[in-house]
Amino acid sequence: MHITYKPIRHGYARIDKDGKLLITIPLSKKWSTFEEILITKGQQLLKRYNKRTHIDPIQKDSILLFGEQVPINEFYRQYPSKKALPKHFNVSTFPSFHILKDILREYATPIFDLYSKKIWLSYKKINIRKTASKWGSCTHDQIFSLNLDLIHLPTKFIKYVIIHESCHLKIKNHSKKFRALVESFYPSYKEIKKELGKFVIK
Repeated sequence: MHITYKPIRHGYARIDKDGKLLITIPLSKKWSTFEEILITKGQQLLKRYNKRTHIDPIQKDSILLFGEQVPINEFYRQYPSKKALPKHFNVSTFPSFHILKDILREYATPIFDLYSKKIWLSYKKINIRKTASKWGSCTHDQIFSLNLDLIHLPTKFIKYVIIHESCHLKIKNHSKKFRALVESFYPSYKEIKKELGKFVIK
């Protein structure tokens, strides 16, 4: 745990990418009851974080693709890159994530097409980017977004996110009617959603 004091109005606690608890406390509330409460809340946050399933998808010689560890050389044979494969692969020399985006887009597009047809509503496009808080989204102007990290998970999770967002073409909220629509396409969605919520991609 690392505590920082700053001249700010509101304090906060967060977990950094390495799983370390960072607490920032206003100087005006140093050594006060507020500090004790925030530290307690931070420790609770860390406890919940440590219960989740942490995944480091890119290793020295392999990459996690659709839930399976694929050797880097095999990965490049299956998905040729416009860039040359580095002699000594590591995370810092991994080529642009455009390759992973293309793979996920190729997998996701026909599924989005299928369920948008089932719902009788079309979408405009699919954006793929790495995000910190959401697995997917659907805007009011019918644009889908997928979190690039989905590519590292088994396909059942990707399919669930796609179905969930496709249902937002018709219903923009998470009402009972929306949940019923999702369930009509994916009866076990509650279990999948619960599992998905436990993943942390490094």
